Amino acid sequence: MSARIAGASFVRIGLAVLALLLGGPYAVCEDRNDQSEPTNQVDAELRETSRLIQAELPRWRIAIGPDNTQLKLEPNPILRWTNPATGRIYGDIFIWTAGGRPEAVTSLYKAWQPAWGFTGEFLSLSEKNLVARRNQAVIWKCDQAGIALQDLFEAPAPAENARQRLRQMRAMATGFSVVLVDRRRNVDGERQALRQLSKPVYRYQLVSGEAIDGAIFAFVLGTDPETLLLLEARGQPDDARWTYAFARLNRDELAGYYKQREVWQVDRLADVKYDEPYFLKSLPDSARRK
Repeated sequence: MSARIAGASFVRIGLAVLALLLGGPYAVCEDRNDQSEPTNQVDAELRETSRLIQAELPRWRIAIGPDNTQLKLEPNPILRWTNPATGRIYGDIFIWTAGGRPEAVTSLYKAWQPAWGFTGEFLSLSEKNLVARRNQAVIWKCDQAGIALQDLFEAPAPAENARQRLRQMRAMATGFSVVLVDRRRNVDGERQALRQLSKPVYRYQLVSGEAIDGAIFAFVLGTDPETLLLLEARGQPDDARWTYAFARLNRDELAGYYKQREVWQVDRLADVKYDEPYFLKSLPDSARRK
C-alpha cells in the first residue's frame, strides 16, 4: 500500500469515527484501485468520468410520497467502484435522503471498454412512491415501494449505544450472502457468489420516526455493487427490532441468503422499465468512444 493510499485510508477512518461520535450519517468510499498507481490512460479516463458525473448530478431531482417531498442529494459518493473483470468501467454511487434516511440510490458510471458509454443506474430504497426528473422532465416514476423490510429472525434487541448498534449490524451482516446468476456470456447463467464489503458503505441515525438506526452494506464484483443490504433498527426504544431488506443493482437473477437460508430472490429483468424500483438509463456522453 502506498503512503498516499494509507494516509487517505487513515483520514477516512478518522472522519467516520468522528461522524459516529457526533451521531450523524457517514459514507465510506472504497479506493477504485488499491493495488497500484493508475496508468496515464486510466488516470485520464477517471478524470473524464468524474467530469461527466459532476456535470450530470445537478440535472436530477427526486421526490417521494403523495406530498412530493424533495429528497436531499448527499454531495459525496458513498462508494467509488470499478469492475475489472468486465472491463475499464468506473462509477460513483450517491445517496438521496429524507430526514436523514436513505430513500434512493444513483449510480453513475462510464464504460470505456466495452464502449457502452455513460449510464445512470437508479434504485428506490423507499417505502413510498417515487418520481425522478432530469432537467424537469419525468424520467423515472416508481408507483410502488422500493423495498420490503422484514424482521430479522434470531436477532438481538438493538443496543442502546450507537457504537454498539454499529457493532451489532456488522456482526449481523456477516450472516448474509448473495448469489448472482450472470447471463452475459452464457445463456444458461453462471452462478457467482458476490463479495460483501467489510464495512457499511453508509450509516445513518435518526432521532424521530420509526427508524432509529441503520446501515447499507454492499455485495460486489470487483468493487461494483450488484446488491445492497439495508439493516435498520425500527420501533420505539422499549420494543425496537432489527429489520432487513435486499435491493438489486443488477438486472440478472439474484438470490439472498441469511445463515444459508434463502430469504430473497428476484428473476432476471428482460426489460428495465421506468416504473420499477430498479431503473437504467443511457445518458448523453460527449466523450463516447466509437
